Amino acid sequence: MSLFVELNNLMVKYRFKPSKKFGQNFIINEKAIERILRESNLKQEDTVLEIGAGTGFLTRELQKHSKVIAVEIEKGFCELLQKELPQKNLLILNADFLHTKLPEFNKVVAFPPYNLSKKIILKLLREKFSLGILVFQAEFVEKLIAQPGFSEFNALSVLTQYHFNLKPLKRLKPNSFFPKPKSDSIILRMKRIKREKRAKDEEKFEKFIEQLFRYKNKNLSNALHNAFPSIKKELELEKKEFDSKIHELKNGKTKVMLLSIEELVELFNSLLK
Repeated sequence: MSLFVELNNLMVKYRFKPSKKFGQNFIINEKAIERILRESNLKQEDTVLEIGAGTGFLTRELQKHSKVIAVEIEKGFCELLQKELPQKNLLILNADFLHTKLPEFNKVVAFPPYNLSKKIILKLLREKFSLGILVFQAEFVEKLIAQPGFSEFNALSVLTQYHFNLKPLKRLKPNSFFPKPKSDSIILRMKRIKREKRAKDEEKFEKFIEQLFRYKNKNLSNALHNAFPSIKKELELEKKEFDSKIHELKNGKTKVMLLSIEELVELFNSLLK
């Protein structure tokens, strides 16, 4: 039975239809699931987080290889998962992923809702896991993997690449899903980086980068002066001391969007009191 036929049967049996509110586009491409499983390299000792388990097409395949924490906000889908899937190796959490304290896991494999992509990534950056295989809209992935100097390079690019090595694995056409999204999707691999030079305070670094990149087309000195009211709490610097440090910058005339992640980390550490 094809996944599309199975999806239609489940829609009739459980009386649901895809929700625009929750950005639901159900995977019906079996080869895409096979590729995701292959790239996940799952072992019995792994614990995998799935965000938005939905109809469980991916969940049941993950269960065959490892323990699964399936987070699903809709009660109706949680009931479907309980009735349709074997409960071995499966923990179903009926919860909002963005506002839930999660059990420990070491991998993330999921088709997250597209309308929450940025918020989901920002939460994942604060979680401890080694590998993520996730599917996002192509435009979003292109921003995540953008390099300095490109227009798509933004605060989220910096923060994600600070923690992970990112690699697009496969492009999925809209007909891989039902209903069809408006654009292509990409299977993205996120592999944890063991970075030698780290930010002294990663929570403050995140806020610093978000504010600095509001002025990414300005040179660094001007951008820092503009951002100062928003970052002085994080830096714990008085204006006079801040101005002195800015005056000493060697790359003060370089545009923010041209700075490498290593340069941004070094900058933050030099400014942090």
